[in-house]
Amino acid sequence: MITQSYLQTIRDDLLARVTGGDVLLNDTVSVPVQAVTISSHPIAGVQNGIALQVSAQHVASVPVITSAKLRTSTGAVVAEKTANIEMNGAQFVNLTFVVEVKGGAVG
Repeated sequence: MITQSYLQTIRDDLLARVTGGDVLLNDTVSVPVQAVTISSHPIAGVQNGIALQVSAQHVASVPVITSAKLRTSTGAVVAEKTANIEMNGAQFVNLTFVVEVKGGAVG
């Protein structure tokens, strides 16, 4: 069983690691993370999940987002997703990355 205090520790750690990181779009364009927050809404189908809502600036050279990787300031990939998001002149996009926390067995 994963305790709420452990989930809070993981949330805090993820926020610290992603702050100063970037989002790699389509494996070619790096966009700095402008803001990241933890979603307070439950995640359907995920019992011990953490949803990171990430905001980054608009990049005019990316008309369609097909993949996005959330990376730390050192370049480690925290989460990734595939999509087909047409930007159509949008000035910004908010992406939500879900990280599932799994407990280990003690034996």
